[in-house]
Amino acid sequence: MKQGFRPKAATIMVVDDDVESARLLECALLPLNFNVIKAHTGRDALALLEKAMPDLILLDVLMPDLNGFEICSMVKEKVDQTDYDFIPVIMVTALSSRRDKIKGLEAGADDFISKPMDLAELLAKVKSLLRIKYLHKSLQEGYEELKRLERVKDLLTQMIVHDLKNPLTAIMGCLELLDMRLGESLPPEERFSPHNILHITHRMLRLINNLLDITKMEEGKLGLDYVNIEIDRLFQEIEEMFSSDAQRRSIRIVQEIEDVPVFQADRGLLVRILENLVSNAIKSITSRRAGLITLKAGTDAEGRQVVISVTDNGCGIPERYQDKIFDKFEQVKMRKKGERFDTGLGLTFCKLAIETHKGEIFVRSREGEGSEFVFTLPLAGNSQAV
Repeated sequence: MKQGFRPKAATIMVVDDDVESARLLECALLPLNFNVIKAHTGRDALALLEKAMPDLILLDVLMPDLNGFEICSMVKEKVDQTDYDFIPVIMVTALSSRRDKIKGLEAGADDFISKPMDLAELLAKVKSLLRIKYLHKSLQEGYEELKRLERVKDLLTQMIVHDLKNPLTAIMGCLELLDMRLGESLPPEERFSPHNILHITHRMLRLINNLLDITKMEEGKLGLDYVNIEIDRLFQEIEEMFSSDAQRRSIRIVQEIEDVPVFQADRGLLVRILENLVSNAIKSITSRRAGLITLKAGTDAEGRQVVISVTDNGCGIPERYQDKIFDKFEQVKMRKKGERFDTGLGLTFCKLAIETHKGEIFVRSREGEGSEFVFTLPLAGNSQAV
């Protein structure tokens, strides 16, 4: 369709049991170099449609076997179920009641012309609908091209991310070995440097894994590895993970755990969810106040869900952004405005990972006072309390 709108190249099907009416329509269309095919019964029309779909159909309503409403409905259903483009249908009818026109619209008709026909009006409607068909096809082709480019971009992003992951893993291995061999023998001020670099590389790896897994979760391709979760041990692991950062920033991390039964979840994803939320909480706390982060866990009133929250007394999130921070496209827009409320796409990852578990996440926040990120996970029927 790149060569532009060419109505003369269109094929038009005329369906009318009146041979003379069909011939009249054919004579009006042929001088304009339209290709015309004719059918005099509904079944003949359906047989022709099985072989090839025309660009437009002129359809009589009153016919002896299948009426025009039935044929129109079948055509539109076939278009919806296949890769065919939009097929305009003009109903040619002696019926003029409002009820009949509503019935035609419900069947999928795109326009009507009454008998006896005004040929000038008919040709104007034919050309108008063919132009709409052309624009529809151009829009569809543009959409398909955008989807193709999006797939190419995602593939390229995954390739780059995978390439970044390998050398980063090698760096982490070397740093871990250095930390084990020299860490205890070095004074604290010297030991901090390799330990801090190792922490930064872990953060970089988390960002890379977030990018990879967001794509998988959006495509429904990320499988979950369910294991038993003991929330107190999980919280302790998270607290130890951030102890160095918290101490340097004079931030206390505390835990509040109610009677939470052992439940089933993907432990690796759950750790990364909490990593992202705690990392954001630390980043939000300024040096102007004593920092406090609370890891809390309990169950809902019905005992059907685990309710986990990460609360901080940081800078908070403006109300206008609280419905947007989990959306990756909104994150890009906010980043352009200089507004950042997470590291990379961490909150997008959290939302998708929790929804993959059939849970939900939301935020409560007051600007200047702090934020509370709350998420739920369904219980698997375990009754053992932690």
